[in-house]
Parts: sequence; structure tokens; C-alpha cells
Amino acid sequence: MSANLLARMAGAARSLRLTAGGECRVPGAVVFAYHDIGSDPANRTDYYVSADTMRRQLTSAAEWGIRFIDLAELSRMVIAGECLDGLAAVVFDDSLVGVHHDAMPVLVDLGIPATVFTVSAALGQAPPWWPGAARVMTRGEVQEVVAAGIRVASHTRTHASLPNITRDAITSEVTGARSELEDLTQSRVDLFAYPFGHYDPRVVDEVKEAGYICAYTFLNGRITPGLDEFRLPRLNMWNQSRTRLAYHLSRSAASWPDHQLPHAYGDRGEPNLQRDGR
Repeated sequence: MSANLLARMAGAARSLRLTAGGECRVPGAVVFAYHDIGSDPANRTDYYVSADTMRRQLTSAAEWGIRFIDLAELSRMVIAGECLDGLAAVVFDDSLVGVHHDAMPVLVDLGIPATVFTVSAALGQAPPWWPGAARVMTRGEVQEVVAAGIRVASHTRTHASLPNITRDAITSEVTGARSELEDLTQSRVDLFAYPFGHYDPRVVDEVKEAGYICAYTFLNGRITPGLDEFRLPRLNMWNQSRTRLAYHLSRSAASWPDHQLPHAYGDRGEPNLQRDGR
């Protein structure tokens, strides 16, 4: 029996104790990564979560002893090698309007900080990378979520698959987005998430050169001290039940597939993503 399977079995046992009223004592931190938030019961696309479901997930995690902090603080602690046990952060990829309309009121009500990875050149537009999804927030809506205490981070200018474009184009995507978002928010933007989760060594180098201090992937896992701060995993959120969420939060870092890969893109230009979130 593999060590990974044994670790997953141990996580399942811990999750039973969690749902029975226990506390989450698994080493490391978790980043709750949401995408589209809304109230359309007919929308069954991947990663579409209702505001009520998001509230229930965050409330359950807090009941299990998890403490939510700002992603910037969590990133600082990763860089400093500090203890991350019991911590979590909330993020939203793609800066869709549901963050403003549906997620923001829940976050304000619960007093939970959050970060939105924003596509700077797509504000107010339908997202071409996600047909059928709600539009991206407008400039005014981004400023309103910032005023409500939500942090803005970078998700490039156009949500391009970075390994598929030239080095000059990568520079424009990562550096241009940072400049545009700092101008929009009048605050420092130094956290990054790879669009589609696609990256390779060239992309990582460009992100570092642009001045970002941490970058987050699409890969699922726990963050523990000593990881490469430019390949940090998250936990992609969908309509997990309370039981399923307890299981994922009870899994140790060793129970997830390797998320410190040198790339997350196939040799033939095909996605090579470890999702394992269900």
C-alpha cells in the first residue's frame, strides 16, 4: 500500500472526527480558491458556487478551528518559514462580477478577508477564457471591493496561457497587469495566480522578474513551510458537501500528488493539471 494512499486513509479518519465536532489539526495552511459566485440554480458549470454554499463552507471551516487571514499575510509567513498550522485564506480567480454582487456581502458579514486575482485588460467584459460565465467586474466594481477590504492581486492582463506565448508577451501580461492594477487600486500588487494553472520555468522566471513575491497554481494541496513560493498549491472550491470539505481539510500535505512540479503544462502543449479536488 503506497504512502500516499495511507495518508489519504488517515485523512478520511480525521474527517469523521471533524464532522463529529472536532478541530482541524492538520499541519499547514489551505487557500480556498473560488471562481464564479452566483445565485442561478440552473448554472452547473465547474467551479460555480452559490453565495449560500460559500457561506456554509467558510462557516464550517471556522467551526472546525480554521482561522482565515489575508493572503498577503499568509504569503509573508510562507516566505519567512513561519508556522502555518490552522490557517487559511480565501481567493477568487478571474475577477468575475459575482465576487462583487454575491461574495462580497458574505465576506463582509463573516468578517473574512479575501483576495481577487484580477484580469486587468478584461474589466467589464465577458470572459473569453470561460464561455457562459458572468462578466468580469468593471473598474468601479473593483474599486468598490477594494473599499470593502478585499485585496486585488494579478491574474495577467488577458488570462493568456503563458507557456504558449513569447517571452515579450509574457512580460507584457505579468508586468502590465501589475502596473495597471496598482494604478487602479492605488495599492501594491505583488501576488500572482497562473491563468489556467499553466506555467513552466520560463514563466516562473518572468513572474519573479516582474516583482511578484508569491505565485499560486491551480494544483490542489496544503501549504507547508519550505515550499517554492512561486508554485504554491490551493484547494479549488466547488459545491463540496460539508462531509467532502471536511475530508479535504483533513488531508495532510503528503496525501496530495506532487504539486511542486517544475511545470504544469504537457510536453505537447496540452494541460497537465492535477485537480484531484473531488
